[in-house]
Amino acid sequence: MGRRQNDSDFNRYALLILFFIGVISCILFLTTVSFSSYSRQDFEYENGVSVEEKGEQCCRGVQHLELWGDAVKWGAEFKVNSSQDCCVACKRMCRGDGGPCLCNSWVFCGDREACGPRFGECWLKRQKDALNPDRQDSGNHVMWTSGFVFDKGEEIVGMETDYGILRIKVSISHLVNYILCFHIQYAEHVFH
Repeated sequence: MGRRQNDSDFNRYALLILFFIGVISCILFLTTVSFSSYSRQDFEYENGVSVEEKGEQCCRGVQHLELWGDAVKWGAEFKVNSSQDCCVACKRMCRGDGGPCLCNSWVFCGDREACGPRFGECWLKRQKDALNPDRQDSGNHVMWTSGFVFDKGEEIVGMETDYGILRIKVSISHLVNYILCFHIQYAEHVFH
């Protein structure tokens, strides 16, 4: 009669599996803690340019698109020099404490011939649903340029590509910090 094998092989594998589960759990915990401890202030400057200034440089909008929505500042009484100035005016209506922005979309008339007396009008608006905006009209016949400003609480991350800005809505706040960290550190190298 041969020797009866005991359960030592099974116990050895069970301990090894438990060890790896513990290591993976520690790594996940440390990763979560390290990314959730970042704040927007950690990314205040990139290459000597403040993120706020860079955000103002990124104000572009979509030509030949007119967004509708509740006006928070009437364009007939508010004229600016460019679509970028209109976007910056909308961004400046956001509270600094991360609360909702009073303005989350803007519409600018920048074609001197097509706009006539409306040239330079900047309408600052509030969309009910920023991911599903209320469009008035679009196409080459539209003289307006429109754009968006997202509330910080909406946790929307935009990554600029050759085809425009890809906007992603995420629901986990530490994931937003991780994506912002990635975008700030590596976007210049990846997309340019």
